[in-house]
Amino acid sequence: MSNLFAFRWPDPQDPNYVTRDLTVLRTRRRSKKGEAKPEPLVLHGAKLIELVPHCLYEVPADCHAMATETRELRPGSILSRNLKVSERLNGGKIEDEISQCFISFDGVFKARRGVGHADHRYCSREIPASKELVGTLDELVRTSWELHKVDEAGREAFVLIAVRAAARYGHPIDPTKRRAQARTRQAGTLIDTRGQFNPGRIPLICFAGEREIARRIQAVRGIGRRMSFREVVLEHYIDRLHEIVRGVSRSQQDRLRDEWLDATPSRTARLVRQEADRLAQEVTRLSMIVSRPISRSLQRSAEDLGAAAELLRDAASSRNGDRIQLVKERIGTVYRSMLQQECHWRLQEVLLQLGILEDRGDQLQPSRQLMWRDELRTVHRILVSPEPITNRRLEDGFKGPVLQRVVPHVHLAGAHLMRVIAQGGPDLKTMKEELDKAVEPL
Repeated sequence: MSNLFAFRWPDPQDPNYVTRDLTVLRTRRRSKKGEAKPEPLVLHGAKLIELVPHCLYEVPADCHAMATETRELRPGSILSRNLKVSERLNGGKIEDEISQCFISFDGVFKARRGVGHADHRYCSREIPASKELVGTLDELVRTSWELHKVDEAGREAFVLIAVRAAARYGHPIDPTKRRAQARTRQAGTLIDTRGQFNPGRIPLICFAGEREIARRIQAVRGIGRRMSFREVVLEHYIDRLHEIVRGVSRSQQDRLRDEWLDATPSRTARLVRQEADRLAQEVTRLSMIVSRPISRSLQRSAEDLGAAAELLRDAASSRNGDRIQLVKERIGTVYRSMLQQECHWRLQEVLLQLGILEDRGDQLQPSRQLMWRDELRTVHRILVSPEPITNRRLEDGFKGPVLQRVVPHVHLAGAHLMRVIAQGGPDLKTMKEELDKAVEPL
């Protein structure tokens, strides 16, 4: 067991393993009349990834000998303690940890929606607006890599993205938000203090802005009285997973540029081996992550990056530059996989906000309806259109394509959201059902 008072923010790439006894509640696979509910599963010496000491865990791949036969203990499941159920089943106050009952959730997103009500402020515009600014800073980072190739009109368009994003952030009073806004404006200045065109400094400016926003989001989550600590930690954990996906996407987009390992005198065998080592390090980091449901995509990406690393080592040994193109094909597959996961994230955010609206019993405001409509249309367009950097369909090269089970439900969710008044107005219940179906294969 962990120290009673020790806590650190959990990181999927640096898991904190603990061993403890516990009881896991089990559910029926399908409700059948007269079928008895499965007995709770009592585990001794279960290995778990600690998220919140004593009460919230993630299930690792090697949890327990009985885990392979138990749906509730699949790798990446989230276990949340429920003391009321524990006391009811044991007939009184719980003293020993073996009697503490845990409810299993199938992944981080379902756990987030299941452990309680979200903070009132989340339903406001602050956290969504902050996450939108993070997305813009990410776009500025990626676009800055090619600024030296574009004409004056292209550079002006880049500046306009930064200026408009900073303006949309309003007139913040909080110092952290002001610093994030200032970083966004600064990212739109292409000339440095020496008066030289210097886009190479823009990524560092954007990264600093992203850190400020992350600090503000964490502070906002701690303000609300209705948000339990478990919810705060789950939100942090999901944000960290999103950062990892975004980082993998950035790395692959950088490697897809013409300049990466292009046929110049600087492309030595030593440099190629160094790039292979970097890919291998990414494989190690991604292979550690068990968080459902994104672990499936990350594991496949780790396999592709591992194959790319081997191709690079072979290219370095044989001095065969033709293999670099094969490497880029593998990297392109990983990049498109991360884009698919980004769409998954966007759909999950709509689902979360939809659930909050439902829990609070609020009416759907026209502004939010249009915001969700635009988000669903953007996701639909990304899923069905050729990806512009690799010029391939999103699932080209994928081992298990799933979009045929996703795209129709995204379209239907948008249709139910925008149902006209003559037909009864927006059908949020059916919209949510369609979104649940859309995210399941992802």
